[in-house]
Amino acid sequence: MRITLDGSHCENLNPATIGEAIESGCQRAHELGRVVVQIDVDDRTLDAAELGDPEVTSGTAEAVALISLEPAEVILASLELGRNAIAAADEQFALAARALQSGAADEAVTPLGEGLELWQTLDENVLRETVPAVLAEAGDEALQTAFKSLVSELETALKTIREALGAGDPAALSDSLLYEFPETTARWTGFLSRCTETLTGTGTTDGETDR
Repeated sequence: MRITLDGSHCENLNPATIGEAIESGCQRAHELGRVVVQIDVDDRTLDAAELGDPEVTSGTAEAVALISLEPAEVILASLELGRNAIAAADEQFALAARALQSGAADEAVTPLGEGLELWQTLDENVLRETVPAVLAEAGDEALQTAFKSLVSELETALKTIREALGAGDPAALSDSLLYEFPETTARWTGFLSRCTETLTGTGTTDGETDR
């Protein structure tokens, strides 16, 4: 089984299964101070479910290719994904709000759910993992204070949405989604950009900074 890391053949590795190949390749990446972000088996990228599936990992293949990044690159990529997720959630919330305003409550269900799911994913992967890593690296007290403030603001904004849903008040819900929540998202976008700037030493990239 041929194992490559970032296009380079990993010599002296003789795995018996795909799982062993992945483990060996990840260990090689770790030794180089890199993080594996993608695994292809016979030119097909495995998803998270497949990586945890014994039926997949116990099999064999002709080639296992691993793609890795420097730890800092992983963080920067995560911050970029975070900004993209915020923009996508905002679009879904706007669709839901317009559906509510037009009296088509049923049409608001899907985009509202997708927007909330994007924020949940953002919270789990970026706000709880990536941002703390940035704060630890930066040691910037002002950035830490801004983060705590924005977390509190986000919790309040999401609570407002939940309360409007619970009260069955489409007008309040649409106002929150279309006019109030975007202010919170703009500040989060600005904050994530500020995190990027802190790591790269660049100027403002996009979005407005937290206020």
